Amino acid sequence: MALTGAALALLPYRGFSFEVRGVKVGLITGSLNPLPERPGTDPVDIIIEQCRDLDVQDIELVTVYPQGQPEVVDFIDRAAGRFGQPPPNRTPAYVASRQALREWRLKQPLDRFTEVRAKFRNAGLNLFSYVQTIDDDMADDEMDAIFRQMQALGVSMFTTNQTRVGMAARMAPVCRKYGIKAAWHPHDKDQDPNEVASAASMEKLLAMSPDFVINFDIGHFVAGNGDAVAFLKKHHARITHLHIKDRRRDHGPRVLLGTGDTPIKECVELVRDNKWPIMMIVEREFADPSRTSLEQTRWELNYLRGILA
Repeated sequence: MALTGAALALLPYRGFSFEVRGVKVGLITGSLNPLPERPGTDPVDIIIEQCRDLDVQDIELVTVYPQGQPEVVDFIDRAAGRFGQPPPNRTPAYVASRQALREWRLKQPLDRFTEVRAKFRNAGLNLFSYVQTIDDDMADDEMDAIFRQMQALGVSMFTTNQTRVGMAARMAPVCRKYGIKAAWHPHDKDQDPNEVASAASMEKLLAMSPDFVINFDIGHFVAGNGDAVAFLKKHHARITHLHIKDRRRDHGPRVLLGTGDTPIKECVELVRDNKWPIMMIVEREFADPSRTSLEQTRWELNYLRGILA
């Protein structure tokens, strides 16, 4: 019998390329931005549609926005604390917006998060991680609210994004309380010991808690002049997934995969040949104006699959 589009969307997805030679290949949903504009359509539905089209199953979700509330989306985007850190000079306007964001989080019902969880589950997709900065001025009750949201979302870990080393001591007991691991995500600010960037900063974090793991962004790590292959060999047992992107050393730009200084092939083959249970997650940040975000992300996934084959 013919199925309507709505009924078809509820069927479990049966793709064929979730793994290549035993290595899981997925993506972080920021790779798909900008999403096509479809007024009245839940952005999560568009994300799920594109993930199915790309034949990926393991998904790291960047954000959960309230459906049909553009004013809230604009508010979250403007207020600090979602993806970044507080500014050096905290103006009265910043303090007011930050407090408003805190109060909004405390009052936010969990229904939207459980709804998003069900959407991914019904689509046959593995929503394994979320992205959330625990910024330096986050209050204890606000942090607890965020962990409740992630628990409702059903993720087993979250990528810390811009979270700094100094927040780790406060985060450790909350991770343990909710059974959600913090997958620390490095950037390239290797000269600041409070930033998650150098091998030493990540080793310090790993020593603090068994609930701390590494989301190893090999592109950013190389841009900060780190040795990605050496770190992967040494700490593979505590690395959950790689973010695959290509950058040049010395804080260089993002470039097309295979044209920068990131040892993508070497890292991917290490995981494959040693059968380490580390997922390969495409994080497309290089932009080609001649192709859509979906086309670019498809190319990067195929590039990665080609290395693994």
